[in-house]
Amino acid sequence: MNQPLFRVVPLARRSFLQRLLKQQPQENALIELNNLLASGPIQNLSKKDVSEIEKKYSLDLRLEFPLNLEEFYATYLNYCLSDRSLSDAEQATLQHLKTILSLNDRTIDSLHVRIGAVIYKRSFEEALADGRLTGSEKAFLDKLQTDIRLPKELAAKISLETRTAYVNRYISQVLAGQQFSPLQVEELAAVTNSLNIAPELSDKTKQQLERYKHYWAIKNLPLAILETDVNLQKNESCHFMAQRVKWFELRKVRQRGYSHDELTLIDSGALLLTNKRIIFITDKKTSTIQLSKILKITAHTDGIHLAKDSGKDVTLLLSDHADILHLMLERLLKE
Repeated sequence: MNQPLFRVVPLARRSFLQRLLKQQPQENALIELNNLLASGPIQNLSKKDVSEIEKKYSLDLRLEFPLNLEEFYATYLNYCLSDRSLSDAEQATLQHLKTILSLNDRTIDSLHVRIGAVIYKRSFEEALADGRLTGSEKAFLDKLQTDIRLPKELAAKISLETRTAYVNRYISQVLAGQQFSPLQVEELAAVTNSLNIAPELSDKTKQQLERYKHYWAIKNLPLAILETDVNLQKNESCHFMAQRVKWFELRKVRQRGYSHDELTLIDSGALLLTNKRIIFITDKKTSTIQLSKILKITAHTDGIHLAKDSGKDVTLLLSDHADILHLMLERLLKE
């Protein structure tokens, strides 16, 4: 069977000096070996065929071109593994190729590890595409590891790295989406169980995941109703409360003959968010913003800016949970 990976290559032309001295370019020995491999089934070739090339060029291919001989073997090995398996016939051909190229066991083992590790890792990644590792997939990977002579320790290392990377990618996707739904929670549990991986999460990541569960609940579940001493209107419910909230507005400030707008602290107090309004309570007075008056919400890491249809816009700074206030406001405005 002609192998498409080995193709006949023209011999290099002799230089003037080589013609004068009746010498052949040494690289032609390598080209002739390549052409020999391209000429027919590898099993039909013999060490004698290779020896004749060496005799013709008065050299030892193993000494002159060791890396090229290894490349011939590696090329055929990679070709055989294109279907992620090695048949008995392919293994026999590889053994024959090793013999005619005079490659030692150490070299062959090294080539199998280098090429096999890449093939094994790629196969493992494909098996994990759905986040599960079935019995048949495990059996396939075990056979592949044996066929390519991959050391068990290296196979185990690749397995652990690949499974861990999959779980970490899944968690990264959850964090990027900034919400952690019950289906995602269930999927993560199923993935870690199937892959036998217990992800090592930092305290920060754990806190983020819990917060993103809360984000999903705010967007999809009925909002919790909080008890408050404030007198609410009919059919009005409180969903959020915060202390030490600062209320800012843009105010004109005059300096050295000219004036400009500057964000100015108006007061500090407690904030309540209901399904109808924002209630801001200080020692001096109580202010409200009807949700129907809010045109746009701009979120900041420590607060929100409210653009209203009348009156001055308001910036509210919170010591914590500004993100929760923003999400609740967004939902209530949509409703």
